[in-house]
Amino acid sequence: MTHPGWGDKWADAPVFSPVSGPAQSTQTDSVEAGSAQAGDGVDEGAKVLPLRKPWTSDPAPGAGGLATVTRVRPAPPAPAPWKKPPLPRRVYWTRRRRRNLKLVLLSVTGLLVALAVLMAWVVLDAVRARDALAQAARGVSTLQADAVAGRTEHLDTTVAKLQDHASDAQAATVGPHWTLASRLPGVGPTVEAVATMAAVVDRLAQGPLPQLASVVEVADPATFAPHGGRVDLAPLEGVAPDVRRADQSVGYAQQRVEDIDRSPMLPQVSAALSALEGQLGDLRRSTATAARAAQLIPPMLGADEPRDYLVLVQNNAEPRALGGVVGTVLVLHADRGRIELTDQVHASQVGPFRPPPGTLTEGEEAMFDDAVGGWMQNVTSTPDFPRVAEMARAMWEHETGQLVDGVLSVDPTALAGLLEADGSARAGAGAGLLGEELVSYLVGGIYLTETPDDADLIFADFAASAFASLSEGSGEPGGMVEALAAAAREGRLLLWSAHQGEAHLLEGTVLDGGLRGVNGSRPVVGVFTQGLQAAKVGYYLDTAVDVVERGARPGGARELEVTVAYTSRVGEPGAGSPPDHLAGQDESEPGLIRLRSIVYAPAGGAVLDAFENSEKTGISPQRHDGLSRAFEDIEIHPGETVSVTYAIITGKHQDGDVILRTTPGTRPAEVSVGK
Repeated sequence: MTHPGWGDKWADAPVFSPVSGPAQSTQTDSVEAGSAQAGDGVDEGAKVLPLRKPWTSDPAPGAGGLATVTRVRPAPPAPAPWKKPPLPRRVYWTRRRRRNLKLVLLSVTGLLVALAVLMAWVVLDAVRARDALAQAARGVSTLQADAVAGRTEHLDTTVAKLQDHASDAQAATVGPHWTLASRLPGVGPTVEAVATMAAVVDRLAQGPLPQLASVVEVADPATFAPHGGRVDLAPLEGVAPDVRRADQSVGYAQQRVEDIDRSPMLPQVSAALSALEGQLGDLRRSTATAARAAQLIPPMLGADEPRDYLVLVQNNAEPRALGGVVGTVLVLHADRGRIELTDQVHASQVGPFRPPPGTLTEGEEAMFDDAVGGWMQNVTSTPDFPRVAEMARAMWEHETGQLVDGVLSVDPTALAGLLEADGSARAGAGAGLLGEELVSYLVGGIYLTETPDDADLIFADFAASAFASLSEGSGEPGGMVEALAAAAREGRLLLWSAHQGEAHLLEGTVLDGGLRGVNGSRPVVGVFTQGLQAAKVGYYLDTAVDVVERGARPGGARELEVTVAYTSRVGEPGAGSPPDHLAGQDESEPGLIRLRSIVYAPAGGAVLDAFENSEKTGISPQRHDGLSRAFEDIEIHPGETVSVTYAIITGKHQDGDVILRTTPGTRPAEVSVGK
C-alpha cells in the first residue's frame, strides 16, 4: 500500500510505535482504521501505522481510508539576548575612606580655628595701632600748628611723644599675621591701609619730624623780617639743607598715603586715612613753603651777588586785567640782605616805544595792540604776570640801560595792609589813615581834592615811604607776613625772577601770576576787567562773579555757567561823583564806566556763548597761550548793574574744584563757586 506523502519507495516500510514515556517522540503517528495486517518480519503484536507528513490534509470524517492524529511538538522559546552579568556591588564607605574623611574634617576645623585666632590677633593689634595712630595724628597737628605760629618751646617734647606713638603703631602692624591677613579677600585692603599708615607715620617721626625745628625756624616770620634795613640770611642758609630733606620726606609720605588701595574698607579706617591725608597735606604746604623760602630768599636778597628789582606799583583806580594801570616804578637794590630804594619814576616817563623793545606774539598784537609793549602804564593789560615782567624789564633796560634781576608787582591795598601791620605813622597827605580808609583815599578820595598831577605825586610818595618803612621792619613780623600772604592770595603781590632756577621755584605758587588753565585736576577759569577809558573810575566799580556747574559731557568735560555782574557806585550816598577831569577824555556822559569783560576757559575747554542781561550776544573767541578767550564790551551808567553770562566747557577729566582767578580791584570781588 502506498503511504501518503512518502512515495512508492517506502510504501511497505513498517512503522513501529515507540514505547510511551517522558522521552516519547512527538512525531506524527497514524493508526489504521481497519484491521491490522502483518508484514514480513514483523511481530504479530506490532501495529503497522502508515506515516504522513504533518502538513498532509486529514481526510474528511466518515470517509474511508486512513484517519490520522496529529501532535505538534511546541517550538522551544527564543533565547533571550545576551547581557553582561552585573558586577558585584562595592561598598563605598570603606575603612580607608572613612579615615581620609576624618583627616579632611580635622584639617578644615583646624584651618578655621587658626583663621579665627589669626583674625582675633589682627583685630587686637589693629585696635592698638588705631589708638597709637590717633595719638600720633594729634601730634602731627600740634607740630603743624606750632610751625605756623612759630612756637618752639615745647617742640622737643611733642616730637618725642609723637615718636613713641608712631613706634607703637608700627610695632602693632608687623608680623606674619599681618602678612597673611593682608592677602585675605574682603579684609586685605583694610589691613594693608592700617599697616601703611603706621609705617608712614613712624618713618616721619623717626626721620624728618625731629628736624622740624629747622622748618619752624624758617617759617618763623621773625627769621626773615628786616631789621635796620637788613635781613639776616645766615639762619636761612644754615637750615636750608635740613628743610629741603624734611620737605622731600613729607612729600614721599604723602605720595605713599595717596597710593593706598581705596577698595571697600572699614569706615573707621577710611576716615582715619582721609584725616591723615589732610594732615600730611597741611604739613607739606608748610614744609614746601619753608623749602622754597630757604632756597629763594638768600640768593634773591643778594647772598651770592647784588641784585636789582623793578617794582610796579599798580593803581586800581584805572582798571587793567592784572589789576590797574602802572602808576609808579621803583628800583630796589639787595646786597647781602640789605635792601635799599635806589630809583623812582612815574610810569608815564617810561616810553612810549615804537616799536616795542620786546617782541610781541601774534596773539598779543591781535588782542592788546602795541600799547601793551609800548607803554609802561599799559603793560598790565595782559593777565599773564611772567609776560608782564619780561616786557617791563625790556622797557626799563631800553629806557635806562639797567638790566634788573626780577620784577615785583604790588597795589595800594597790599601796601596799606603791610603798613597797618607795621604800625608806622605816615606824614603828609592821608596821614593817620590805615587799611581800607587809606586805600579809599589813594584810589578815590585823592582825585576829589587834588589835581591829577598832584595825585600822582602823592601816590608816588606813598609808595616810596611804604617801602622805606617796611625795610626798617619796625612792626610785628607775624602781622607783616600775614598781610603779605593775604595780598598774594588776592593777586595783589606778584614776583618774577629772571634767573631760571628761581623762576621754576616760583612757578605754580600764589606769587607766580601765570596764565594757566588747569592746576592738577582742577580747572582754572579767568575773569578779568579792562578799562576802556583814561578815567579813574575803578573806585566806583564793584564786581561779583558766580560760577555754576550745569552738567557733564560724555567725553568727561564739564559745562560751566560764569556770570559776571558789574555795579556802578557813581551817585551813591557817600561815594560821590568823579569830577570832570576824572570822567575820561572825550566822554560825553560823566560817570559812565566803559570796560571790557574778559573770560578765559580752562585748558582744553572753550567759551561757547555769551549773554548780556539775559540777551544773547555774538562773541568771537580768541586763543591766548593755548587758552580759549572771549570778551564783551559794556557800558555801565551811574547806579546801574550790568551782568554778562558766559557758557564755558572745561577740558576732559578736570574733575577737581574750579579755581577762579579775577582782577583785583579796589575792593575784593564777591566770588561764588558751586553746583
